[in-house]
Amino acid sequence: MEIKFEIANIEDAEVLVEVRNLSFFSDYIKYGECPGYNISIESMTNTLLNTKIKSYKIFSDEKVVGNISVRENNDNTCYIGCLCVIPSYENRGIGQHAIRFVEKEFSNVTVWSLETPADKERNHYFYKKLGYNIVDEYMSGSVKVVLFEKKLLCK
Repeated sequence: MEIKFEIANIEDAEVLVEVRNLSFFSDYIKYGECPGYNISIESMTNTLLNTKIKSYKIFSDEKVVGNISVRENNDNTCYIGCLCVIPSYENRGIGQHAIRFVEKEFSNVTVWSLETPADKERNHYFYKKLGYNIVDEYMSGSVKVVLFEKKLLCK
């Protein structure tokens, strides 16, 4: 299984919406809301046009199976706004490859952050395995989320 990454552009908006809908449907059903689910093509296009956000298509065997997006801040920090893999491709190491890919692409970054629901223990295990730690917990809409951070040595 070959995994590769390609920067997304506005022509990819529709396929990224489809990937996110497949990936986040269960969260939408569970919580009644999910910021990654059912976003409009226009909203995705605006995200792809935002120069502070880099969004990547994740390919497995030439098929788009996921998405990872990174928002660059002006202080050597980045926020992972989305990491998703469609359910039929989960548990194949794709998410780990994606995190390692962006950490390498943005090698000047000293602090990475991301959010995930507080009750998603599987996500917690995944991020902790990659060196992320919970630093905060709060409500986002009606969902309790945790903020993960990974601090790297100064470069």
